[in-house]
Amino acid sequence: MSNKGVDIGYVEEKDSWLLHPRFFPSKVGGKPSWLNLSNVLSPTELTCKHCTDVMMFLCQIYAPFEEQDDTFHRTLFVFICKNGSCCRLNNSDNIKVFRCQLPRKNEFYSFQPYEENKEEVFPMDKWTKLCHVCGLKAPSHCSNCKNVYYCCRKHQILHWQKGHKESCTNVSEIDDHYFTITESGKDLLFKEWELIVDEEDEEDVKDVDTNEEMEKLRKLIQEQKAGTMNDVNDSELEEYSRNIPEDKLFNKFNKRIARHPDQVLRYDKGGTPLWITGNSNVLIDVPNCQYCNEERQYEFQIMPQLLNFINVGIELNSIDWGVLAIYTCKQSCNKGPAYKEEIVIKQDLTT
Repeated sequence: MSNKGVDIGYVEEKDSWLLHPRFFPSKVGGKPSWLNLSNVLSPTELTCKHCTDVMMFLCQIYAPFEEQDDTFHRTLFVFICKNGSCCRLNNSDNIKVFRCQLPRKNEFYSFQPYEENKEEVFPMDKWTKLCHVCGLKAPSHCSNCKNVYYCCRKHQILHWQKGHKESCTNVSEIDDHYFTITESGKDLLFKEWELIVDEEDEEDVKDVDTNEEMEKLRKLIQEQKAGTMNDVNDSELEEYSRNIPEDKLFNKFNKRIARHPDQVLRYDKGGTPLWITGNSNVLIDVPNCQYCNEERQYEFQIMPQLLNFINVGIELNSIDWGVLAIYTCKQSCNKGPAYKEEIVIKQDLTT
């Protein structure tokens, strides 16, 4: 991450083995590439406050603090409940974010960077057992083969139904990416991408047609991909669309993202979020860090464009957000558990 200005993130396809924890990736979807390998998050720490289902991994950002020895490696992990009905207006109870950090010298990784070698052995099960389906901490295993682990009975049943029943006794067929686990006809995990971060252009793009960009975002809204609109009928949506240009923050948002239309993330530690609308009652009252009682600061935000890349669908009951703004401990303290919960503010595009 750059020390000045705003960094923007966009996604690219990459082989899964290159997104292994030893390469300290920033990534979207798939299974989390944990940083601390001994004390990974369990299902009980990732329960949705609305439906009590286990949240799924959305993305992670590798963001070390160079000024501190104990944050040489530092990653932020975001999880979200996949039940669209749990997406409530300007409410983040279906989302959680965690911070994890390590000094350069630690028990898991080499002091020197790893070479990109697919054949290199790095046994993850040396540290902890992970769910074969979602990658969370797995307290139970298949009672038959005893080689595959699960975070919950639901994921064990899904895995059995989707192919483990046939391969259970054949250890050679048990592979992290052998099965595509689906539920109700949809992939359980989000589509996996590498997250590439680069500096934002400093000046506005002069030849961008702002009206064209606004039409693109309106289309996202109508497809349920840029803010919770589940209760809006056609006539209300039409009236809403006519009123959008009066929202000065929305116009500012549109003009700014036009520099990089495919951006899915903005990183600006200590800066200010790029809010999507001024027509919102979201008040920013971010509590101090629960571990050290120091102030939290804004660090990054997830953009609505990410919804286009993770195969969530456009149905009324699909997950949805305007922007997700992440606030973290200003000191990036090292107190508390290995994975420390931080704060996410969800803002939706509403009238």
